[in-house]
Amino acid sequence: MTTSEEFIEITNKQGLVAWLLPFGATLAKLTFPDKNGVAQDVILGFDSIKEFEKDTASIGKTVGRVANRIKNAEVQFDGKKYVLEKNNGPHFLHGGSNGIGNKLWEIVRHSSRSVSFSILVDEQMDGLPGNAKIDVTYTVNDRNQLIVEHYATCTSAGLIAITNHAYWNLDGSETVAEHILEVDANEYVEVDSTDCPTGAILSVRNTIYDFTSPRKLETLRDIDGVLNIDNDLVTSTQSTPKVSLRLFSEKSGIEVTIRSSYPTIHLYASKYLDTIGRGNEKYGQGKGLAIEPQFHSAAPNFDNFPDVSLRPGENYSHEIVYSLSTIN
Repeated sequence: MTTSEEFIEITNKQGLVAWLLPFGATLAKLTFPDKNGVAQDVILGFDSIKEFEKDTASIGKTVGRVANRIKNAEVQFDGKKYVLEKNNGPHFLHGGSNGIGNKLWEIVRHSSRSVSFSILVDEQMDGLPGNAKIDVTYTVNDRNQLIVEHYATCTSAGLIAITNHAYWNLDGSETVAEHILEVDANEYVEVDSTDCPTGAILSVRNTIYDFTSPRKLETLRDIDGVLNIDNDLVTSTQSTPKVSLRLFSEKSGIEVTIRSSYPTIHLYASKYLDTIGRGNEKYGQGKGLAIEPQFHSAAPNFDNFPDVSLRPGENYSHEIVYSLSTIN
């Protein structure tokens, strides 16, 4: 099937509507009725495709082929050292400027409720070892769920650890500080002053990362008033039906819950976000919460993190399920 220069809409009967783009296999817009029955944008985005193509904040994109940071833009794989692009201080972030989030994918299947994208990647494209054929499918159902399926195979061994990088804001407020978050995660991945993992996995107890009981995101504010989180929370419930994360807005009455087969959820409260978004609105610090189910950031750099290699004959297969509801 040919590629498209238009937003692709999928919807259910209850008013859950998603708009997708083949550029970056992007979740461009998602709306759901609020407690008053009015369609509410629940993720950040742009009005035009050209704005998504120019975006440098990965808004809504499928990022990788290794999501988040690779420490010092270097990785060893099968005895060979790979030196990568430094596009985030000293580090390699979200696959670099030539990552899958900045490429046009092929539309391989499209129905009223589902769309699938596919892309071929290799070392010449992004500098990472090996090659891969990556497929991403978005589906909505009558349970008010958006299901995102990640699948990949390869003919040459390499690395893969992708995620979706939507920024969530359930009520359109200037910041998500009043949103209430709960995460079933007893551990988090420690980071250094450059927001890159140190390799340590620590308890969330008595830290700002403890969302095992619901609390407002405003509790993340640092001395400068910034919602300061850019960390992996190691979830306790991957590969089970149990929910790993809940995000709720009292203002709109909308709640999104997430379950995923990935072992962590990276949370980023947009502390560096600075762009003009949908409706010519300024998107600044705290405007959205990027919720990124994924493997541990910088996994290729640390032996105690999960192995994110993919070899011929193996399948990379993961799922993220977003369930939306309205609570009066």
